[in-house]
Amino acid sequence: MKREALKKKYADWHWGMEPTIEVNWDDKDLPEYLVECGRLIELHVRPIEGNPKRKDKVIKFKKSDANASHVAFDPQHKSQRLYLLLNDGARKKMKKLWDSSEYDDHTPFEIAKYVGGRHAKKNDYPKRVKVRPLGILTNVVYATEKKGDGYSYYIHKMGEESGIQPAVGIDKKGRAWVLGGNYTSPVPGITD
Repeated sequence: MKREALKKKYADWHWGMEPTIEVNWDDKDLPEYLVECGRLIELHVRPIEGNPKRKDKVIKFKKSDANASHVAFDPQHKSQRLYLLLNDGARKKMKKLWDSSEYDDHTPFEIAKYVGGRHAKKNDYPKRVKVRPLGILTNVVYATEKKGDGYSYYIHKMGEESGIQPAVGIDKKGRAWVLGGNYTSPVPGITD
């Protein structure tokens, strides 16, 4: 995808705000190009099994980690798959959750199939990655600037329309993966 097309995707997604920086995220398991939705502030997850009415666990990232971690989407993926790009501090926090997990390792697609949705129809997740499920992603909170809205926090409820929420998986490096679910990320925001 050409740089100009990526810049346009960013500007469209941010209601006319032009991108000010380009970040080279060195991770061979990610798509070549991603477009940032915003800085990752919080993840709200509930247990993958058990009572769905149980209170969510809120994973908050320190300001320094949030300012260097991102929620982004793949503009070339049919359903604009979401990715969580975590800096070293945020990955260290997630690695502790991986270490203390009661679950075994699974492929991302196994967990995606378990929760269902449009992101569970095709095994186009990285094949060499193994994850442990953290839980069902009920909300993602990110901060960004959109034209006319200024710098704001956006709280996106996952599965809002279809009821099919993605899971979050963590790998042994502390990377977090959004798996399954029925969302898309068209202009100008996450839908469902």
